[in-house]
Amino acid sequence: MRGGCCLPEAEPYNKHSHVSIRKKSRRLIQTLAAGLLVLGASALPAVAESVLATPAEVASYALEARLDAERHSIAGAGRIRWRNTTAHPASELRFHLYLNAFRNSASSFLRREGAEEIRTLAREGWGSIELSRLTAPGGADLLAALELIAPEDGNPDDATVARVPLPSPVPPGGQIELEVAFVSQLPRVVERTGFKDDFHFVAQWFPKLGVFEQDGTWTCPQFRYNTEFFADFGRYDVTLDIPGDFVVGATGVRLSREPAGAGRERHRYVQADVHDFAWTAWPDFVDLERTFRHPGLPEVRIRLLLRPETRGFADRYFKALENGLRWFGEWYGPYPYPTLTMVDPPWGAGAAGGMEYPTFIATGTRVLNPLLSGSPEAVTIHELGHQWFYGLLASDEFRESFLDEGLTTWATGRVQNRAYPPQVWTYRAWELPLPFRSVRQERPLDTSARYFRQATQDPIARTAWGYLAPPSYRALTYSKMSLLMEQVERTVGTPAMERAMRVYAERFRWRHPRTADLVSTLSNETGHDLFPLFAQTVGGSDLLDYAVEKVSSSPRRTMEGVTGVGAERRTVTAEPVPGIWDSEVLVRRLGGVQVPVTVELRFASGVTERRTWDGRERWVRYRIEGPELSAAVADPDAAQVLDADRLNNSRRTEPDRRASRRWAQRLRFWVQNLLETFAELA
Repeated sequence: MRGGCCLPEAEPYNKHSHVSIRKKSRRLIQTLAAGLLVLGASALPAVAESVLATPAEVASYALEARLDAERHSIAGAGRIRWRNTTAHPASELRFHLYLNAFRNSASSFLRREGAEEIRTLAREGWGSIELSRLTAPGGADLLAALELIAPEDGNPDDATVARVPLPSPVPPGGQIELEVAFVSQLPRVVERTGFKDDFHFVAQWFPKLGVFEQDGTWTCPQFRYNTEFFADFGRYDVTLDIPGDFVVGATGVRLSREPAGAGRERHRYVQADVHDFAWTAWPDFVDLERTFRHPGLPEVRIRLLLRPETRGFADRYFKALENGLRWFGEWYGPYPYPTLTMVDPPWGAGAAGGMEYPTFIATGTRVLNPLLSGSPEAVTIHELGHQWFYGLLASDEFRESFLDEGLTTWATGRVQNRAYPPQVWTYRAWELPLPFRSVRQERPLDTSARYFRQATQDPIARTAWGYLAPPSYRALTYSKMSLLMEQVERTVGTPAMERAMRVYAERFRWRHPRTADLVSTLSNETGHDLFPLFAQTVGGSDLLDYAVEKVSSSPRRTMEGVTGVGAERRTVTAEPVPGIWDSEVLVRRLGGVQVPVTVELRFASGVTERRTWDGRERWVRYRIEGPELSAAVADPDAAQVLDADRLNNSRRTEPDRRASRRWAQRLRFWVQNLLETFAELA
């Protein structure tokens, strides 16, 4: 997915709150850092296992939708059933009206700085959603009392959240069923949804309920840049009325396909235990199917909807999906749905790619993409990985997007490392890929390098819209969290990490886990107290950077000068002491993050010695008496993958000039070949 963070007790969204966004964000960060440390002192008690149980059915939708392919609009109607699973009565409902983010340039989504490219696309076709009917049981009209609100930024022109007062509160354990009718106008494909010519990618297209939290408040933020989605589980029964020559794909299982008259067809899709529904329709899709089978995992019917020019990638797409279903299933529990649909959007509709919805993902590729480039494998596995972290765990992506994006990025790299050869750096010249086979990229270090360019901009603990700029959001939510998880794995060991993440994924399936749930599980299951590390790296924006600043080693010599008194007084000269060297190593903590680090002392004889520094002070000095020291290395196992500068992690007593000579020879070779090329052209 393209694409903040809080503990369970953090302040919920509340329309009556007048606290500024800046104060909210600061309070949220403080809560995270303090809360994680407190929880670390007394870890959360083990919760009851909910291994592969089914979720509570909270928000369910039975909808019929008719696509007008020429106007790119959808006329929808049906029923919405909502259950109150909290201990508080609900006197109102809140709905997301996502498509209104593209209604005009005054929406909070489009008026942000740097949104000009999106506004340009929107001018080719504005999007909107308008309700024409909303009735309660007995026919009570709720539409007249509907109020558009902007609970985060107070923008009076934003229409992405609606508040609907109820005639009588829904009591705890009670439910309400609403009749709804609406018209959704798709925008020109932009940010996960829309149309391009006769291609339609229909997402966030219906009035969608927010989440009524256990404390009796609603989580239903405005749709703003970087924000993604958070909703309750339920059952979706959606019938799509589509022109008969269109190929259709959607969330769930297609139960029926029948003529609807006038050259149209009705496709009925049903899926339980999901929290969203998206679909696509395009007459030019190449429609392919295979069945995934692997010992110990359930069968899954995989459907690929490809643009014609990428049909040659079908085997690579299927292989990527099969690798993901296997490894994610073994690591985080079986994929529980019978179907999986993948969409490859056409040229010019790339904004629909790289996105996930339950049982339904969109990827994308260039026509020329060698296997060693890692594409489209990486994006395909990544979007599939969201079926676990976004789909089954369903964390709050408004406030803790990294629990989905970061964990999925880390897990994607693990699948790639297991199933594919190392990715190489690929340069593109006029869309022609030029892979440099000698420049291999290590996952997740090289693929997450963008983090280091944005490292101090923000803490990860931000609401999704609260980052300084989109590059900061991507670098921290995706890359930093991925690196943090890799660092934890290298610290606790792969077997312990895999065991802990399996417990987390199964224990909190269907339960919307928060940051404290992840950290508590990792700490309890691995036996390592990880709360201080997460408090510093998730709740803070300091760097982790250890440097070996000084390494020296000289032969021990006897004392020289004047000794003795009187008749014993004499002047002596220094003599070497065989086999004894005096060595000194100075290691500094240049960043603000304090974590234990291993320092390896390397002696000229080939013997090594390791010491552990807790990293709390700014520096540590080691004085060693013994054999000749040749080098010192901080973090020799590269466990601290968040280290901002690995070039300063080691130092030798004497320079090693082999690397510079090797690069000089390569440069001379390249220059010679370049000159010969120009000579031939001349």
